[in-house]
Amino acid sequence: MGQADVLVIGGGIVGLAIATELRQQGATVTVLSRDFNAAAGHAAAGMLAPSAEGLTGALLDLSQRSLALYASWSRKLEELTGQDTGFWPCGILTPVFSLEHASPGLLSQAAIHSYQPHLNPNVQGGYWYPEEGQVDTRALLQALRIGAQELGVDIQEGVSAEAFLQHNQQVTGVLTSNGQQQAGHYVLAAGAWSSELLPIPIIPRKGQMAALGTPPNFPYRLNRVLYGEHIYIVPRKDGRIVLGATNEDVGFTPHNTPAGVAQLLNEAVRLYPSLADCPLQDCWWGYRPTTPDEAPILGPSQCHNLTLATGHHRNGVLLTPITAKLIVESIQGQPDPLLATFHWERFMGAAKQGVADAAEMVGGGHPTDSQNSTAAPDSESLGCTRSTQPTFFSIPTKMQTLSAPPITTDDDALVIAGRSFSSRLMTGTGKFDNFDTMRASLAASGSQIVTVAVRRVQTNAPGHEGLAQAIDWQKVWMLPNTAGCTSADEAIRVARLGREMAKLLGQEDNNFVKLEVIPDSKYLLPDPIGTLQAAEQLVKEGFAVLPYINADPILAKHLEEAGCATVMPLGSPIGSGQGVRNAANIGIIVEQATIPVVVDAGIGSPSEAAESMEMGADALLINTAIAKAQDPVKMGRAMGLATEAGRFAYLAGRIPVKAYASASSPLTGTITG
Repeated sequence: MGQADVLVIGGGIVGLAIATELRQQGATVTVLSRDFNAAAGHAAAGMLAPSAEGLTGALLDLSQRSLALYASWSRKLEELTGQDTGFWPCGILTPVFSLEHASPGLLSQAAIHSYQPHLNPNVQGGYWYPEEGQVDTRALLQALRIGAQELGVDIQEGVSAEAFLQHNQQVTGVLTSNGQQQAGHYVLAAGAWSSELLPIPIIPRKGQMAALGTPPNFPYRLNRVLYGEHIYIVPRKDGRIVLGATNEDVGFTPHNTPAGVAQLLNEAVRLYPSLADCPLQDCWWGYRPTTPDEAPILGPSQCHNLTLATGHHRNGVLLTPITAKLIVESIQGQPDPLLATFHWERFMGAAKQGVADAAEMVGGGHPTDSQNSTAAPDSESLGCTRSTQPTFFSIPTKMQTLSAPPITTDDDALVIAGRSFSSRLMTGTGKFDNFDTMRASLAASGSQIVTVAVRRVQTNAPGHEGLAQAIDWQKVWMLPNTAGCTSADEAIRVARLGREMAKLLGQEDNNFVKLEVIPDSKYLLPDPIGTLQAAEQLVKEGFAVLPYINADPILAKHLEEAGCATVMPLGSPIGSGQGVRNAANIGIIVEQATIPVVVDAGIGSPSEAAESMEMGADALLINTAIAKAQDPVKMGRAMGLATEAGRFAYLAGRIPVKAYASASSPLTGTITG
């Protein structure tokens, strides 16, 4: 219910740009963002430098196309959000200390010192790229995030994707830290973390960076990017000067190090000595997503509804506009021919020569890399010194995603009053410490039906203030309940209020009500006579009635005959956590009923949830066991998995219980000599 057209995994610059473009094309989009602050874009210097970096081949073509889009792309984003992206085509100057490998277009020593006074006197020449420049990546990230939100993209911050569910070369869902999520199409844009989900050759390459301030009336102001042999110096309009970057094969090792920061400062002062008097403002680090040929992986995957947009190495910011454009076109069935060069299959089974051939094809490396322990700096983020090629690992012939069939199937849907649900776990909204925990727990459980106490919401009872607005009712089905009602008449009135509340919150056709008539304040046991009376009236008024009852098979039959949509026998008293104490009676109800039987109340652990489903119950309703667990989110997921496991066990049919042993292996027909 309410699933997005496209689910983007990754809330960094690339993921947000793709989501924004998709939304502008009319798609509904969800973005899973593990940690917005960890996005590589926050660490990037933001240089837009395809020629200054010396890119060649298809990667140069891709980068130049992206650079050509930047002015209009960033302007549209600024108009949408009112946020400055820091796009500045200030030009890039590449000073060199040696003319040994000079190429056409070299500026003389006098010319380069004229272009940028106060360079190290030993600078012998250089190159000038007036069409290139920079963008303030932190400002750009913020603008993209705001723009996506204003367009209606659902950004789920703090939610990590853990595995793809795959069946017949289709992704059928994503297991996340908040439960299973589904969409029509999926985009993997998780940067350095992408290989945690798919066996594609992406490793993290750590880059340390630093920023200097400029003193008041600083006479040596920089007006353009300096792209040195072992350092890049990026001046911002506000006077801040960004230095970058180391290139370290240390996995996800965090923190700045004295050696890394010293390298940046020494190289910066060597190139532009006046920086020695500037105050050190900040240091940080990040992780480039690096492939063996240092070019991105773009386009279709082995799954028909999964598109890849990752592995941009140090060119992620530069390539963002073209990546968003080409990925959206590919999803729409209009792939650009250039994408074929960046297909993931270029790495399949390749030996070292294959990697070298791929690097030559995409132009991802410099010809001097094999000669120097450090090469030319990055074109944008985190990348000045390159020591060695990243370790290569080949991909199996078939991408190894989680290949189990979907947890639920169309022919085993839970159907209540003609409406189908893939989840058989209903959850409640009471007793949670806060709304954030509630939302995360409900999502982790995979529940599609969520109960709301109408009276407590209407009266803003403690813990229920703003509850109706705290849940996205486009994604889950509301089950208004008559909790707190002590008589049939009172329950009927509250049920009517609940139906109107559902309409106001966007569920125009919602006629569901969980009927509770509970005059007993000590044990909270339902009134069978009042429940039946209220049910009969509400059915006449067109409600789909889900009555909460004692495990009474006779009452359950009367309620079914009255036209109720389900019956909901309690396992044990509400909130007691005693488990199923009425198994025999519930078994009779299950045997006799032709409508769904939902075990409600008393379940305290996942094992008890699975046990209830193994008895043949059609669904469960669980609240307290999740809300009051030490970790409600983990318990929500556990209850969801237990519900599914119990259902499958019931459908599979357990073996008979025997009074004697039965060998697993046959005793006849074996080789004996």
